[in-house]
Amino acid sequence: MRGNLPPLNPLRAFEAAGRLGSFTRAAEELNVSHSAVSRHVRGLEKRLNVHLFRTRNTGVVLTEQGKTYLAQITPAFNQILLATEALSVPAAGVVTMTTENTVAQKWLVPRLGELRVKHPAIDLRLSISTEVMDIQAHDFDLGLRYLRSDPSEGYEQIFPCMIGAYAAPEFARTENGNVDLQALASGPLIQEATFRIWPEWFRKAGLAEPPELNLPHPLNALLAIQSAVAGLGAVLMDKHLCETEVQTGALVRLADIEIRHGGYYLAVNAPAGRRKAVRAVQQWLHKEHG
Repeated sequence: MRGNLPPLNPLRAFEAAGRLGSFTRAAEELNVSHSAVSRHVRGLEKRLNVHLFRTRNTGVVLTEQGKTYLAQITPAFNQILLATEALSVPAAGVVTMTTENTVAQKWLVPRLGELRVKHPAIDLRLSISTEVMDIQAHDFDLGLRYLRSDPSEGYEQIFPCMIGAYAAPEFARTENGNVDLQALASGPLIQEATFRIWPEWFRKAGLAEPPELNLPHPLNALLAIQSAVAGLGAVLMDKHLCETEVQTGALVRLADIEIRHGGYYLAVNAPAGRRKAVRAVQQWLHKEHG
């Protein structure tokens, strides 16, 4: 039975070309020439007596037989990779991630020391952008973004966005320890640009008919947090983004009320996800919240 197995190099060339949809990109991944990939694929087709690819003006596409074959051999290559890495290869190398400034500063960067202790050979490089992008087209390994609604596919939730009301201790202090909702509604309130749900928060807090709120021009999350720390008002903020301020006592939560408002999601570049270093960062992100 094993005598029917094709040589490994043609299989690697086919699997990479099929997965990446390009002989050129397969050649780059395997560090060989385009002609070498083409030669290996043609030799494999001759050996199997089937056409695995069809040539188009825009490049090559898998035939139905090629799609079936790829779906069966890619998991086998992944399993070989995992078994090999488990034996001897530490998680190492550069991992690139695109993310937003606020989650980078307030949640991710304070935890990077723990990543370095756990995986000292990983070099995580951050690129800051607010754009929701195709990470494969922009050549990033990972993308971490806030999304208002749950995506249908292609993303993994790292943590839900849980909105609460926060203020400086002096601002929040009351005689009986309870928040006076009417007084709070009269302001001053800080409006963060993404979490514009003060009326919903007041209703959930028990103020059935909140007065017309005098809300200022919205600020980005970093400025909104800083304004609240400075005692300029109460702010609605995701608890993950102000956890440092709460831990140090710079901010206190005004009521035991949280509202789910989207979440932070991770996208993994599929080809990059085969690398142990990328998978290690992916798993670390999940464990950091879990």
